[in-house]
Amino acid sequence: MLRQDPAGIAPERALVFVTAVPIGSFIRAAQNIGLEVFSEVEIEEDYELPGDLLDQNAEFATPTLYATMPTEEVLKRLIRLWRSFQRNEAAALGSAPWWSLFEMLAELRPWGPEDRLTGEARAELINRLPFDDDEEVRLELEIWPTSNVEKRQRWRRETEARVVALGGRLLAASSIDERGFVYEALLVGMSAGSVRAMIDNPAAPEGLAILDGLQFVLPQTIAQSLPDDSDPLEAAADAVGELFDPEMPMRVVLLDGTPIAGHTDLDGGVTIEDVHGLVPNSLVQHRRHATSMASLILRGDLEADGTPVSDSRLLAIPVLIDSDQGASSPEDRLFVDVVHIALVHAFLGAEPLAPDAFLVNFSIGIRGAHFSGRISSLARLLDWWADTAGILFVVSAGNVPNDLHIPNITSTDFEDAPLNDRKARVTEAQRQARYLRTLMAPSEAMNALTVGAVCQDLILPRAPAPVGEVPLREDGAIEPALSSAIGLGAFRSLKPDLLTTGGEHNVRLIPTADGLNLRVVPQSQRTGLNVASSRGGATGRARARGTSCANALVTRAQLNAAAALTEDDGPYEGQELPRRDLALLTRALAVNSARWPEEAATFYEREKVRLNGRHLQAKEEVARYYGHGLLAPERMREAPILGTTLVGLGTVRKDGAIIFDMPLPPSLANAKMRRSMWVTLAWFSPVEPARAKYRLAALEAIAADGDAQSDDEEDKGWNLAMKSGHLDSNMIKRGTVWSRRLVHNRVSVPAFGEDQTLPIRVQCRDASGGGLSPDDDIRFAIALTLELAVDTEYDIHEEIRERLEVRLRGAE
Repeated sequence: MLRQDPAGIAPERALVFVTAVPIGSFIRAAQNIGLEVFSEVEIEEDYELPGDLLDQNAEFATPTLYATMPTEEVLKRLIRLWRSFQRNEAAALGSAPWWSLFEMLAELRPWGPEDRLTGEARAELINRLPFDDDEEVRLELEIWPTSNVEKRQRWRRETEARVVALGGRLLAASSIDERGFVYEALLVGMSAGSVRAMIDNPAAPEGLAILDGLQFVLPQTIAQSLPDDSDPLEAAADAVGELFDPEMPMRVVLLDGTPIAGHTDLDGGVTIEDVHGLVPNSLVQHRRHATSMASLILRGDLEADGTPVSDSRLLAIPVLIDSDQGASSPEDRLFVDVVHIALVHAFLGAEPLAPDAFLVNFSIGIRGAHFSGRISSLARLLDWWADTAGILFVVSAGNVPNDLHIPNITSTDFEDAPLNDRKARVTEAQRQARYLRTLMAPSEAMNALTVGAVCQDLILPRAPAPVGEVPLREDGAIEPALSSAIGLGAFRSLKPDLLTTGGEHNVRLIPTADGLNLRVVPQSQRTGLNVASSRGGATGRARARGTSCANALVTRAQLNAAAALTEDDGPYEGQELPRRDLALLTRALAVNSARWPEEAATFYEREKVRLNGRHLQAKEEVARYYGHGLLAPERMREAPILGTTLVGLGTVRKDGAIIFDMPLPPSLANAKMRRSMWVTLAWFSPVEPARAKYRLAALEAIAADGDAQSDDEEDKGWNLAMKSGHLDSNMIKRGTVWSRRLVHNRVSVPAFGEDQTLPIRVQCRDASGGGLSPDDDIRFAIALTLELAVDTEYDIHEEIRERLEVRLRGAE
């Protein structure tokens, strides 16, 4: 059994396969000899990476796979066969199929030093190494996450002893042992000279990277948030709007630096709990990022909006220390431990700090930790917490700090080129550099809602663009910001989940020897979102931009949607919904409200031509940037003018299903009507790092009659003559949100009876090959929007409302 992520495999029996061909070709060859590759999703028969990627990014096109052999003897036997193949010996009787597989491998080896110290870790360490060999460098040493406590403790002692023997020192340790999440790690200080020697020769005798119990040698996890450093705006005379009600519950937790709770735009809306004792280390004038996040969550853009968020206040638990260079995590602690302890205080114990919270805003990125296939320990922690406590983490996709290189053109020629030519060059440059611009940890977390940024303001710019800055889009175009990190996510899941406004990103041209670089301007008060600022006193304001800002606005939209669910005339009017239900409902509503804009559809058509008609890969290319689409906050709170939105909650178990009956509007029967439908499921899947398929539970919805579960009895037209929209049916099955877009297959609506319903079956399968317990209850939310393209004399919203919002018929 081969897998793409090494977490959970047994170190003494771990085998590493380095392929020499694209993964699709290797998977098919492995299957021919009965060796299954677990990559969480199926590789389609015609799936291949485009040729232009193979040369540019061979290490990603030809991935490394991992396996745990049944016994050490089996491992040794396979290594012997591989060495025989390398010596060009003929295959022994019965071994010919293995020889065919070996021809596709660049290397086959036991887990070793080069796996513990990965290429990504080496590159980041090299970036951080000081010139002085005696200066200290901090490393994180992750022990194999086995559930065997005795083994972990022994491996930890051996690692500590080796660090001391090499002249290093122990700074911090963490041991988290939960069902579904195990983390054993050390933070150590080593001389730059010893780290340089390890990078040059990871397999050196008596070195760190040869320890059997050590899984990874990593640069210290440095969490950071980098705010705009521009001078503050002059605060408006009426800076204070409607005040916050101190009796409102705290429904969101902000993990960031320290906000200024007494700022006039925030006063009464923010409570700070200094769990880690970090607040005294953050000077007030430096508390920029957390203050701007709190501002956007609580009031939105202060000039375009400014009204307090509905029915909520904010709890801030600082996990970063603010300084004049931004905010970063404590130097003497393991950040996974810092986050875990903050969440324990917020949600567990006899007196949790945030008993009413269902959202955690995490607008923090990890320096140098762009997603390259392995799910980070921090993302695994968030996945575990989401499922265990029923919390939705809203995580920014991350901002790419690197310039984008445009080859073979001068700055003058680029500036004089038509806008479409500029955009084409930018798209090609992004494609060539995509694996340097991937999601920033922990935004690959499967149970999180990952947010990217659209290059867009909510008010007009204050002045014309200065000389040297060029537009990359037409005014009003909805396109991802140049600096917004791109997907896909773990196991090719759709990430980012969605996009929203992240502020206008100004771009400057920087000439180079062979072309030019595009650089996002870090300081500007001409454009951006209007936020509360730590500079300029208690009424200071500034302009801000980036995926953090987009993330905060999505958090605000979810809080407002949660209030709408239980207010007068809401579907759950007067009810106190549990934390998990609010988290799932608002997650489902957020994704259900997202739409691919026209720019995404145009991008798809261009990609389909470039990829010679391979429509699935063209859709994936668009999804890397747009995910499910652009968030429409108003659609989260109310039904569309020409339609209706239904929501529901349910619980399923492995191989089980429940059916919702959606009343069909009588006025539509037999009418000629253009129509669209969006159906979205959201759940938190249990996770198990020790399994090749990390996500355990997969849900989907089908339209079917009666209690039938076979594909033959699925209603392919959803009773309204519908067909799939822009996202492929296989693409939406990969994560923990399932969202199907449907459009009319023909203009005429089928005839149906006065009391007819659309039966929607939500069913659950084990996505892990045996890891999901039949006793596990999987809670989910469903959101369904039916919308008409033109006005009619009938109100389908009221027709459905009169019959039933969403009725649960029964469980199988």
